[in-house]
Amino acid sequence: MNIPPLAALEALDALERAGTLRAAAGAVNLSQSAVSHKLKALEARLGFALTETRGRGIVLTGEARRYVAAVRPALALLRDAHRGVGATRGALDVAVSSGLAATWLAPRLRRFLNLYPEISLTLTSLASGEEVPDCDLWISFTETPPKTAELLLAVAFFPVCSPDFLYDAGGLTPDDLSADMLMHLDDRSDWARWLQVAGPAWAPRGGGLRFTGLLAMYAAAEAGLGICLGDSLTCARSLSSGRLVRPFEEEMPAPAGYWITPPPGGLTAPAAAFAAWIKQEMAG
Repeated sequence: MNIPPLAALEALDALERAGTLRAAAGAVNLSQSAVSHKLKALEARLGFALTETRGRGIVLTGEARRYVAAVRPALALLRDAHRGVGATRGALDVAVSSGLAATWLAPRLRRFLNLYPEISLTLTSLASGEEVPDCDLWISFTETPPKTAELLLAVAFFPVCSPDFLYDAGGLTPDDLSADMLMHLDDRSDWARWLQVAGPAWAPRGGGLRFTGLLAMYAAAEAGLGICLGDSLTCARSLSSGRLVRPFEEEMPAPAGYWITPPPGGLTAPAAAFAAWIKQEMAG
Protein backbone atom coordinates (compact mmCIF):
# COMPACT_ATOMS: atom_id res chain seq x y z
CA MET A 1 0.00 0.00 0.00
CA ASN A 2 1.29 3.46 -0.92
CA ILE A 3 1.69 6.05 1.82
CA PRO A 4 -1.43 8.28 1.98
CA PRO A 5 -1.11 12.02 1.27
CA LEU A 6 0.36 13.95 4.19
CA ALA A 7 -2.49 16.51 4.12
CA ALA A 8 -5.05 13.74 4.66
CA LEU A 9 -3.09 12.33 7.60
CA GLU A 10 -2.83 15.82 9.09
CA ALA A 11 -6.60 16.24 8.78
CA LEU A 12 -7.24 12.92 10.50
CA ASP A 13 -4.79 13.77 13.29
CA ALA A 14 -6.44 17.18 13.73
CA LEU A 15 -9.89 15.62 14.01
CA GLU A 16 -8.70 13.20 16.68
CA ARG A 17 -7.11 16.05 18.66
CA ALA A 18 -9.85 18.65 18.20
CA GLY A 19 -12.88 16.39 18.52
CA THR A 20 -15.09 18.23 16.00
CA LEU A 21 -14.94 18.70 12.26
CA ARG A 22 -15.15 22.48 12.62
CA ALA A 23 -12.23 22.67 15.05
CA ALA A 24 -10.17 20.27 12.95
CA ALA A 25 -10.75 22.41 9.85
CA GLY A 26 -9.50 25.46 11.73
CA ALA A 27 -6.42 23.60 12.93
CA VAL A 28 -5.31 22.70 9.39
CA ASN A 29 -6.52 25.95 7.77
CA LEU A 30 -9.05 24.25 5.49
CA SER A 31 -12.81 24.39 5.07
CA GLN A 32 -14.96 21.74 6.71
CA SER A 33 -15.95 20.38 3.31
CA ALA A 34 -12.26 20.10 2.30
CA VAL A 35 -11.48 18.16 5.47
CA SER A 36 -14.47 15.86 4.87
CA HIS A 37 -13.26 15.25 1.30
CA LYS A 38 -9.74 14.34 2.47
CA LEU A 39 -11.08 11.99 5.12
CA LYS A 40 -13.33 10.19 2.59
CA ALA A 41 -10.38 9.80 0.19
CA LEU A 42 -8.19 8.50 3.02
CA GLU A 43 -10.94 6.11 4.10
CA ALA A 44 -11.15 4.69 0.57
CA ARG A 45 -7.38 4.22 0.43
CA LEU A 46 -7.11 2.55 3.85
CA GLY A 47 -10.13 0.29 3.38
CA PHE A 48 -11.82 0.88 6.73
CA ALA A 49 -14.21 3.43 8.19
CA LEU A 50 -12.59 6.43 9.85
CA THR A 51 -15.66 8.18 11.28
CA GLU A 52 -19.12 7.43 12.55
CA THR A 53 -22.06 9.69 13.26
CA ARG A 54 -22.81 10.55 16.85
CA GLY A 55 -25.55 13.02 17.56
CA ARG A 56 -25.08 15.99 15.24
CA GLY A 57 -21.40 15.39 14.73
CA ILE A 58 -18.89 12.71 13.85
CA VAL A 59 -16.27 10.87 15.89
CA LEU A 60 -13.40 8.60 14.95
CA THR A 61 -13.92 4.87 14.95
CA GLY A 62 -11.81 2.69 17.22
CA GLU A 63 -9.75 1.49 14.26
CA ALA A 64 -9.16 5.09 13.16
CA ARG A 65 -7.93 6.02 16.65
CA ARG A 66 -5.48 3.13 16.64
CA TYR A 67 -4.25 4.20 13.21
CA VAL A 68 -3.75 7.81 14.34
CA ALA A 69 -1.78 6.64 17.38
CA ALA A 70 0.49 4.61 15.08
CA VAL A 71 1.20 7.38 12.55
CA ARG A 72 1.39 10.35 14.96
CA PRO A 73 5.09 9.87 15.88
CA ALA A 74 5.99 9.89 12.18
CA LEU A 75 3.95 13.07 11.65
CA ALA A 76 5.79 14.73 14.55
CA LEU A 77 9.14 13.84 13.01
CA LEU A 78 8.08 15.27 9.66
CA ARG A 79 6.92 18.50 11.29
CA ASP A 80 10.22 18.87 13.16
CA ALA A 81 12.22 18.19 10.00
CA HIS A 82 10.18 20.73 8.06
CA ARG A 83 10.63 23.39 10.74
CA GLY A 84 14.37 22.69 10.88
CA VAL A 85 14.86 23.08 7.13
CA GLY A 86 13.01 26.36 7.04
CA ALA A 87 14.57 27.75 10.20
CA THR A 88 18.19 27.23 9.25
CA ARG A 89 18.19 29.34 6.14
CA GLY A 90 19.40 32.88 5.73
CA ALA A 91 22.30 35.11 6.62
CA LEU A 92 24.58 34.52 9.59
CA ASP A 93 27.24 36.99 10.77
CA VAL A 94 29.73 35.58 13.29
CA ALA A 95 32.54 37.59 14.91
CA VAL A 96 35.45 35.49 16.22
CA SER A 97 38.80 36.16 17.86
CA SER A 98 41.31 36.20 15.01
CA GLY A 99 43.61 33.53 16.44
CA LEU A 100 40.78 31.03 16.91
CA ALA A 101 39.25 31.90 13.54
CA ALA A 102 42.44 31.23 11.58
CA THR A 103 43.95 28.27 13.44
CA TRP A 104 40.94 26.23 14.56
CA LEU A 105 37.62 27.43 13.16
CA ALA A 106 38.37 28.04 9.47
CA PRO A 107 39.67 24.50 8.85
CA ARG A 108 36.43 23.10 10.30
CA LEU A 109 33.89 25.38 8.62
CA ARG A 110 33.28 22.96 5.75
CA ARG A 111 31.60 20.61 8.24
CA PHE A 112 29.12 23.30 9.26
CA LEU A 113 28.44 24.39 5.68
CA ASN A 114 27.78 20.79 4.64
CA LEU A 115 25.22 20.48 7.43
CA TYR A 116 23.53 23.82 6.66
CA PRO A 117 23.99 24.62 2.96
CA GLU A 118 21.18 27.18 3.05
CA ILE A 119 23.00 29.42 5.55
CA SER A 120 25.00 32.30 4.09
CA LEU A 121 27.89 32.77 6.53
CA THR A 122 30.02 35.87 7.06
CA LEU A 123 32.99 35.39 9.40
CA THR A 124 34.62 38.48 10.90
CA SER A 125 38.01 38.04 12.59
CA LEU A 126 38.63 40.37 15.52
CA ALA A 127 42.03 41.35 16.86
CA SER A 128 42.47 41.71 20.61
CA GLY A 129 40.76 44.89 21.80
CA GLU A 130 39.00 45.51 18.50
CA GLU A 131 35.42 46.77 18.72
CA VAL A 132 32.81 44.07 18.14
CA PRO A 133 30.59 44.85 15.13
CA ASP A 134 26.86 44.16 14.92
CA CYS A 135 26.62 40.40 14.49
CA ASP A 136 24.45 37.38 15.18
CA LEU A 137 27.04 35.70 17.41
CA TRP A 138 30.34 36.69 19.04
CA ILE A 139 33.03 34.19 20.06
CA SER A 140 35.81 35.68 22.15
CA PHE A 141 38.84 34.69 24.19
CA THR A 142 38.57 36.83 27.29
CA GLU A 143 38.95 37.06 31.05
CA THR A 144 35.93 39.39 31.34
CA PRO A 145 33.00 37.99 29.34
CA PRO A 146 29.66 39.83 29.09
CA LYS A 147 26.95 38.78 31.53
CA THR A 148 25.01 37.07 28.75
CA ALA A 149 28.00 35.02 27.56
CA GLU A 150 28.25 31.24 27.87
CA LEU A 151 31.55 29.46 28.42
CA LEU A 152 32.53 27.34 25.44
CA LEU A 153 35.84 26.00 26.70
CA ALA A 154 38.34 26.63 29.47
CA VAL A 155 41.86 25.94 28.23
CA ALA A 156 45.37 25.52 29.62
CA PHE A 157 48.59 27.07 28.33
CA PHE A 158 51.70 25.00 27.64
CA PRO A 159 55.04 25.69 25.92
CA VAL A 160 55.47 24.84 22.23
CA CYS A 161 58.41 25.16 19.86
CA SER A 162 59.64 23.73 16.57
CA PRO A 163 61.30 20.29 16.51
CA ASP A 164 64.47 21.93 15.14
CA PHE A 165 64.63 24.40 18.03
CA LEU A 166 64.34 21.56 20.53
CA TYR A 167 66.97 19.52 18.69
CA ASP A 168 69.42 22.43 18.45
CA ALA A 169 69.03 23.04 22.18
CA GLY A 170 70.02 19.43 22.84
CA GLY A 171 66.80 18.81 24.77
CA LEU A 172 65.36 21.09 27.40
CA THR A 173 64.07 21.12 30.96
CA PRO A 174 62.25 24.09 32.47
CA ASP A 175 65.47 24.96 34.32
CA ASP A 176 67.27 25.36 30.98
CA LEU A 177 65.04 28.20 29.84
CA SER A 178 66.46 31.70 29.48
CA ALA A 179 64.72 35.00 28.83
CA ASP A 180 66.00 35.27 25.26
CA MET A 181 64.33 31.94 24.33
CA LEU A 182 60.85 33.06 25.34
CA MET A 183 58.28 34.59 23.00
CA HIS A 184 55.41 36.56 24.52
CA LEU A 185 51.90 37.54 23.45
CA ASP A 186 50.96 41.14 24.34
CA ASP A 187 53.00 41.27 27.59
CA ARG A 188 55.43 39.16 29.58
CA SER A 189 53.05 38.03 32.30
CA ASP A 190 52.19 34.80 30.46
CA TRP A 191 55.58 33.17 31.00
CA ALA A 192 55.87 34.50 34.54
CA ARG A 193 52.70 32.57 35.47
CA TRP A 194 53.81 29.41 33.69
CA LEU A 195 57.25 29.46 35.37
CA GLN A 196 55.54 29.62 38.75
CA VAL A 197 53.68 26.41 37.87
CA ALA A 198 56.73 24.65 36.40
CA GLY A 199 59.03 25.50 39.28
CA PRO A 200 62.08 27.47 38.07
CA ALA A 201 62.87 30.20 40.60
CA TRP A 202 63.03 33.14 38.20
CA ALA A 203 60.71 35.36 36.21
CA PRO A 204 61.40 37.02 32.83
CA ARG A 205 61.84 40.77 33.20
CA GLY A 206 62.97 41.51 29.67
CA GLY A 207 64.39 39.94 26.58
CA GLY A 208 62.72 37.63 24.13
CA LEU A 209 60.35 38.52 21.32
CA ARG A 210 56.97 40.11 22.06
CA PHE A 211 54.04 39.86 19.65
CA THR A 212 50.63 41.51 19.47
CA GLY A 213 49.16 38.79 17.24
CA LEU A 214 48.82 35.07 17.88
CA LEU A 215 49.40 34.00 14.27
CA ALA A 216 52.71 35.87 13.98
CA MET A 217 53.92 34.36 17.26
CA TYR A 218 53.05 30.81 16.13
CA ALA A 219 54.76 31.41 12.77
CA ALA A 220 57.90 32.55 14.59
CA ALA A 221 57.79 29.46 16.80
CA GLU A 222 57.45 27.18 13.77
CA ALA A 223 60.44 29.00 12.22
CA GLY A 224 62.55 28.11 15.25
CA LEU A 225 62.88 31.58 16.78
CA GLY A 226 61.96 30.49 20.30
CA ILE A 227 59.35 28.97 22.60
CA CYS A 228 55.86 30.35 23.12
CA LEU A 229 52.77 29.36 25.03
CA GLY A 230 49.85 27.78 23.17
CA ASP A 231 46.61 25.97 23.91
CA SER A 232 44.90 22.81 22.74
CA LEU A 233 42.64 24.60 20.25
CA THR A 234 44.84 27.10 18.47
CA CYS A 235 47.87 24.77 18.38
CA ALA A 236 45.97 21.64 17.40
CA ARG A 237 46.85 21.55 13.69
CA SER A 238 50.49 22.55 14.20
CA LEU A 239 50.94 19.88 16.86
CA SER A 240 49.23 17.16 14.85
CA SER A 241 51.32 17.98 11.77
CA GLY A 242 54.56 18.07 13.74
CA ARG A 243 55.31 21.73 12.96
CA LEU A 244 55.25 22.35 16.70
CA VAL A 245 56.03 20.07 19.63
CA ARG A 246 55.57 20.26 23.38
CA PRO A 247 59.00 20.23 25.07
CA PHE A 248 57.46 19.99 28.57
CA GLU A 249 54.31 18.43 30.02
CA GLU A 250 53.66 21.20 32.56
CA GLU A 251 50.68 23.42 31.79
CA MET A 252 48.71 26.11 33.57
CA PRO A 253 45.03 27.05 33.46
CA ALA A 254 44.55 30.05 31.19
CA PRO A 255 43.09 33.11 32.94
CA ALA A 256 40.85 33.62 29.91
CA GLY A 257 38.45 31.23 28.21
CA TYR A 258 36.52 30.92 24.98
CA TRP A 259 33.06 32.46 25.36
CA ILE A 260 30.04 32.69 23.09
CA THR A 261 27.81 35.77 23.34
CA PRO A 262 24.40 36.32 21.70
CA PRO A 263 23.19 39.77 20.59
CA PRO A 264 20.67 41.63 22.81
CA GLY A 265 17.72 40.29 20.83
CA GLY A 266 18.76 36.66 21.25
CA LEU A 267 19.93 34.07 18.74
CA THR A 268 18.44 33.73 15.30
CA ALA A 269 17.80 30.18 14.09
CA PRO A 270 21.02 30.09 11.99
CA ALA A 271 23.00 31.45 14.96
CA ALA A 272 21.50 28.84 17.28
CA ALA A 273 22.50 26.12 14.79
CA PHE A 274 26.06 27.49 14.67
CA ALA A 275 26.26 27.70 18.47
CA ALA A 276 25.14 24.09 18.85
CA TRP A 277 27.58 22.97 16.17
CA ILE A 278 30.63 24.73 17.63
CA LYS A 279 29.87 23.39 21.12
CA GLN A 280 29.86 19.89 19.69
CA GLU A 281 33.10 20.52 17.79
CA MET A 282 34.88 21.81 20.87
CA ALA A 283 33.59 18.95 22.99
CA GLY A 284 34.71 16.34 20.50
